[in-house]
Amino acid sequence: MADVWNDEADVVVVGYGGAGASAAISAHDAGASAVIIEKDSGGGNTRLATNAFVCPINNAAAREHLRILSSGTTTDEIINAFLDWSAKNTEFIKELGGEVLSVTPGPTFAHLAGSETMLRFRVKGPSEERGGASLWNLLSKNVQQRKIRVQQEMPGKKLLRSGDEVIGVEANRDGSSFRIRAYKAVILATGGFEFNEEMKKEYLLGYPIYAYGHSGNRGDGIKLAQDVGADLWHMKSVAAPMGYKFPEYQAAFTMQMPALGYIIVDQHGRRFCNETGLEHYSMWMEVTRFDKETFGFSRIPSYVIFDEQTRLAGPITQIGHGANRSVAWSADNSDEIKRGWIKSAPNLDELARGLGIISPNQLAKTLSAYQGFCKQGNDSEFGRSKETLIEFHGNVYGVSVWPCLLNTQGGPKRNSRGQILNVWGQPIKRLYGAGELGSIWGFQYQSGGNLCECLASGRMAGFNAASEPRKS
Repeated sequence: MADVWNDEADVVVVGYGGAGASAAISAHDAGASAVIIEKDSGGGNTRLATNAFVCPINNAAAREHLRILSSGTTTDEIINAFLDWSAKNTEFIKELGGEVLSVTPGPTFAHLAGSETMLRFRVKGPSEERGGASLWNLLSKNVQQRKIRVQQEMPGKKLLRSGDEVIGVEANRDGSSFRIRAYKAVILATGGFEFNEEMKKEYLLGYPIYAYGHSGNRGDGIKLAQDVGADLWHMKSVAAPMGYKFPEYQAAFTMQMPALGYIIVDQHGRRFCNETGLEHYSMWMEVTRFDKETFGFSRIPSYVIFDEQTRLAGPITQIGHGANRSVAWSADNSDEIKRGWIKSAPNLDELARGLGIISPNQLAKTLSAYQGFCKQGNDSEFGRSKETLIEFHGNVYGVSVWPCLLNTQGGPKRNSRGQILNVWGQPIKRLYGAGELGSIWGFQYQSGGNLCECLASGRMAGFNAASEPRKS
């Protein structure tokens, strides 16, 4: 019986976030017809992103910097291709009719060789609009202008093959199968697995790990690719600051202390780091130490302990960040204290017990030692700088903090053309990947790197998919 198709296009893009939109635009502009299927309404993590994308300088220094950040997990061939495409990100934005603004600081790891090449930009939009929203609005507008069809509320369920070639996608529409023929290629751009608990337990170090972004990121594209024999890479790599998680909300709130009167302690009530020296995106690395005594991760959760002056200095979170951007947070954190999110108590022992610290009497000893360091102007334990050693005054508060994902980076392995590879390192014919799904960021993450990759790898996959010979 002949195959029955419900829709068709040269290129079928699965996932309508920044990478999927860029891929579809690129394929269309290269002369191919494109259709996008999306299980939700679209936008993904791109729409929820806070600020910037990277547009690096494409030179030897940039290649060296990315080699250092990847720590051997990404080949020179792929780094070179990434730079070739990402160095034209601002040019692409301007071609779409957008305006770019420079964002500082640029490099996340400014002390490493070649960091000066990591330039960051954002799309200019209304003053109240975050950079990710401005980027998404520009991309989606261009998808509409090109009359690229977007099938929303249609999750992809299976990649369809003829022999060893991918020829289409089986999706679900209103509970029924919907088959879409791809005459040239399929591009997977479905994001990461931040909200898939089984995958997080399997691939990431430490648990629980929460997430800030799009709740639809559940690893769908990873499963679709695995089903046709794809290899995986960078599965343990993430961008994960610390944040707060409350049962009323599915997504987490980022930790951003408004003043310096705070410390971070583990479940024993002990400090374990220079709190003000943590690199934002790799904070998770500080809390994944396994404690053989408790036989668990004694820093998951950890606890932020702060004083009255810090409480009054402003919200202890970044307003307008992630999926909870519309949630109101009081200016002095008083509403969150009333809700029980932030704990307060008449003394440190009771505060420690309220937080669930294993050794309640240790918290008082830890804070006393910290106060002594402030008076001396020298943190002999963790090297916190003199200007950040601010003594506690007044009431003391605490809140649990967890590693919280901005992005997972793992997924199906790609080559320098964006083709997804099988477990033997060979391209799966007519199958491409883009964006956070199988990202190049295999070890350390550069701020703005995922939006950068949405634009760069999306365009690369779209262009190369459009160049495939049309299969009748």
